[in-house]
Amino acid sequence: MGTQILAAAAAAKSTSSSSSSLLLIVLVFGVLMIFMFRSQSRRKRQAQNTQSQVMNGTRIRTVHGIYGTVVDGDDRNVMVEIAPGVRIKMLRQAVGAIVPDDEPDGVSPSMPDVDHAGSDADTSQSGKAEDRSDLSI
Repeated sequence: MGTQILAAAAAAKSTSSSSSSLLLIVLVFGVLMIFMFRSQSRRKRQAQNTQSQVMNGTRIRTVHGIYGTVVDGDDRNVMVEIAPGVRIKMLRQAVGAIVPDDEPDGVSPSMPDVDHAGSDADTSQSGKAEDRSDLSI
């Protein structure tokens, strides 16, 4: 009789152990979900605040990296001038950030200048073209 009581106590202990570990897993999962939803709602609120601050004359960067100035807009769409005389109509939701006025053309002053004058042949410091025929693609 004593062995049956010990066996029943051992079975009850293993059942409570498995249920407490299951409860722990569910609790950890719940906490992770709360943090994920909180951060997602914070990002959404921040994007809505940025999009609501956009007015005519505001310099913006879209979520796709296009810099421009808002010239017209309503609750749903904005008209953005990306170059003199070049305007595109886009959803207000596509506004990613407002660019400060101290960053000309959306380029930060701390970024290094890039020489865009390209040529087919590389030139050395002496100004002569280097032979690049031995290189393969």
